[in-house]
Amino acid sequence: MRKKISAYRHAVWDWNGTLLDDTWLCCEALNQILAEEQKPLLDPENYRQIFEFPAIKVYHKLGFPVDLPTFEKLSARFMAAYELRKHACTLHAQALEVIARLSAHGLTHSVLSAYEHQRLQDTLQGLNLKHHFVKASGGGDIYAHSKEDRARSHLADLAHHPDEVLFIGDTAHDFEAAQAMGVDCLLLAHGYQHPDRLAHLGVRVMPDFTAFLQELEGAI
Repeated sequence: MRKKISAYRHAVWDWNGTLLDDTWLCCEALNQILAEEQKPLLDPENYRQIFEFPAIKVYHKLGFPVDLPTFEKLSARFMAAYELRKHACTLHAQALEVIARLSAHGLTHSVLSAYEHQRLQDTLQGLNLKHHFVKASGGGDIYAHSKEDRARSHLADLAHHPDEVLFIGDTAHDFEAAQAMGVDCLLLAHGYQHPDRLAHLGVRVMPDFTAFLQELEGAI
C-alpha cells in the first residue's frame, strides 16, 4: 500500500523548479549564451527534455566543449544572466498552501538545493520564507554538481529516521539524492525535467501542486 503523504514527519524540498518557478528563466539565460555563440535556441519544452545533472552534461548536449575551464566560464555567464532577473521568479502556484497543509499534518520542512548556498539563503530571506524551514542547504559553488553527498549530511542533521522523511523534487537527480538518503521520493512534473524524463524512474510523479493538494484532501 502506498504511504500517505501526511504520514511522513519531514519533507526535504528541492528549491529550483520544485518550489520556485524558474524553469523559464533558466531557459532564457541559456538562450542568451546560445545566441551569443550563434547556436540554435531552445524553447522551455526543449530545455526540459535536455536538462540533467551534473549541468556540464547539458552544455555537452548543446555542442560545447566539455573541458572544465570552458564549463566554468559558461556557468559564470549563465549565472550572471540568471541572477540579473531572478527577482522576476515566483513560487509555483499553491506551493505555500502545500507547505501549510503539510505543516498542519505535523510535518517539518527543509531545503536541499544545488543552488549556491549563500544565494539560496538570501533568496529565502528575500521571499520571507526562511521561517518555514528548519534547515536550508545549498551547494558550495555555482556549478550545479551532484547533491548526493550533501543529501547524506542533510539527513544526518535532521532528527528523523529515513522512514519518516519524504524528498520532494522535480528531476531524476532528486530521486538519486533521495536514494542516497535512503528516503522515499515524490517528483513534481512542473519543473526542470519533462514528465517523459521522469516516467521511467519507478518513482511517484505528480503533475503539479493541485494534484498534491487533492491527495492531501483525500480527493484521489
